[in-house]
Amino acid sequence: MPTVILLDISLSMSRPLASSETTENHTRISIATTAINAFLDYLAIHAKLEYVALVCFSSGYEVSVSFTRDFDSIKSKLTQLDEGDKTCIETALLGVNQLILGEWGYQTPVQIILITDGTCGTGPIGRNRIIQALPLPPPYPAKIHILPIVSPHDSCLQHAMPLYQKIIDLSANASNNSSGTLSRGAVYCPEHLTMTAVLSAMNRICEQHYQEFWCTLKCGQLETRVQLFPAPQTVSHEGVTATYTLAHQIHVVGFITQQDMGTPIAISKHLVIPQTQSGNNHNNRENYGSKTPSKDGSGTEGSTTDEDMSDPSKVPNFCVLLHGALKVEGMSAIVQLGAEWWGAVSAWCEPSRTRRSCLLLSVMRPGVSAAPWLGPLDQLGPAEEGSPSETFPVRAWRSYSGGGSNCAWARPHALLADVQKVLRHARKLPDKTQHLYKELNRLRRAAISLGFSELLTCVGSALERECAALPNNSPPECALQLAHAAAALRDPRTALDIKHTLQPLASNFTVTSMSH
Repeated sequence: MPTVILLDISLSMSRPLASSETTENHTRISIATTAINAFLDYLAIHAKLEYVALVCFSSGYEVSVSFTRDFDSIKSKLTQLDEGDKTCIETALLGVNQLILGEWGYQTPVQIILITDGTCGTGPIGRNRIIQALPLPPPYPAKIHILPIVSPHDSCLQHAMPLYQKIIDLSANASNNSSGTLSRGAVYCPEHLTMTAVLSAMNRICEQHYQEFWCTLKCGQLETRVQLFPAPQTVSHEGVTATYTLAHQIHVVGFITQQDMGTPIAISKHLVIPQTQSGNNHNNRENYGSKTPSKDGSGTEGSTTDEDMSDPSKVPNFCVLLHGALKVEGMSAIVQLGAEWWGAVSAWCEPSRTRRSCLLLSVMRPGVSAAPWLGPLDQLGPAEEGSPSETFPVRAWRSYSGGGSNCAWARPHALLADVQKVLRHARKLPDKTQHLYKELNRLRRAAISLGFSELLTCVGSALERECAALPNNSPPECALQLAHAAAALRDPRTALDIKHTLQPLASNFTVTSMSH
């Protein structure tokens, strides 16, 4: 889960403190720098794989350090900061949105730590204007933590608290709606305006939102201790009041080919990092598929000696075995995360220069219908003797006619884009008739697979509106094709038949016009 440190460098951050723990003269910006260094030191121990960016702002914003795992580069940049003018939080959040969308897109959850001096720089009217101008909720899942370097009894903080609370509420609503998580940020105000109190507030942020998550990965009698990064969050399921928390034992319940598995919607994804014998994970984070060199220089994968036991990277580990098997066989492991909650573990190669390969856990939505094309997940099992060759009751949904790639509606904008594509083809009839029906069949199969029959009714109504809005000089075939497509989407005889393919209405308008 990438992190953005949003640091206020306005003139008010350069004010010296009225009282200090030491004889040194501290300013708010110097305390903020010390707190950020402490945060980076915590990540270097507990979350080395975290990507962190530093964005400084006053009336404008500047991406001082883009997303990196080199925490020392951020520390060195903190010593070279220049003073700005006034605080403008709405501009800073707009810059953060652009940075995150450019680096991570719409689906990656992000944490933002806003460090400021507890003032919004305006009166009540200006504060309300800022609230209205906030670029929130963000178009991506986000949690915003606010660390004001100010005394809790300061009148400026009391004036700014409604603004801070509105920022947290808007970001929390966006995160819950998009990913189903029940976690949110907060205002971490220090107990006193001292270096120790600010560091204590930063430590609370680290302990609550950057803790390591350890669990046991089991497959039959094989098991190993692993860390999930980033740590999974408690999630909710749409229409159900119950919440789901990941268990500390993850059981592999079966294996399935990646072709049959497809790409079910994942509410979160986590690296599976094995625990080494010494407790340090650094060596096992490099590459699960690397071979252990023997004394004669040849590679061995399963043998170890007494001398090898001193090197944690050479100790046999179940994660290495599982990763190699899944990668070679092109399969995924279905794992039980809790009651009526499943996920999929697959081999994954990091898209970077290092090309590190590791296990990736994709957490599905709670419920037995998380992957509708597989059927109920609690009923999957090996085929009995004498039964067909398929191991799981998988529907052959990839072989249906109609063409087109599969739909992945993890976010509302993806669904909207598919519907808009259908309407664009509808407005270019009759030239785009084949393209229109190709997209309709693609949309229809995905809607039936997900049990989203209401979508077909809405698309049918949209096609009827397009038919009514046709200009008077449009060819008659346009209205006929739109009416035919709308009726076909609502036909009760084929409404839930995923194998049925919509066909264009046969017409001879082109032939007739050519004969005349």
